[in-house]
Amino acid sequence: MSAEFSGGPENSALSELLDRSIPADAEAIATVVDAISETLARLEVPEQKRFEVALAVQEALANAVVHGCGNDRSKQIRCRLKSDPQGRIVIIVTDPGPGFSPDLQSDPKRGENLYADHGRGVYLIRQLMDEVQFERSGSEIRMWKY
Repeated sequence: MSAEFSGGPENSALSELLDRSIPADAEAIATVVDAISETLARLEVPEQKRFEVALAVQEALANAVVHGCGNDRSKQIRCRLKSDPQGRIVIIVTDPGPGFSPDLQSDPKRGENLYADHGRGVYLIRQLMDEVQFERSGSEIRMWKY
């Protein structure tokens, strides 16, 4: 991890660009994804990177709704977008759930998982983003794009 990110995204070298809380409702996800995409477009982030970030954020928020909050609309999910002076961004999604162990997730490329209708979100996020870290026992994901 680079020196600018040592100590995590709360490092004072990071500028907060967006901070949204939404109810744990799948229909609320699009408003946050759109807001992040619009912010990145204003920053002139290339379209391909914006697409990758949007898809990763959509997956992270969907996981927070379903797994972190159990689809309970009374619970809140927080999503923050920050950048550093070099133009790298970090998106932090936090839910109130008990978390999970990302290392225990099954490999979606294994034979018995190929046709499963779920279980690809974390794998996909890791493929789309440059760095992914889980905090707070897995109830917070930090996703970096350089």
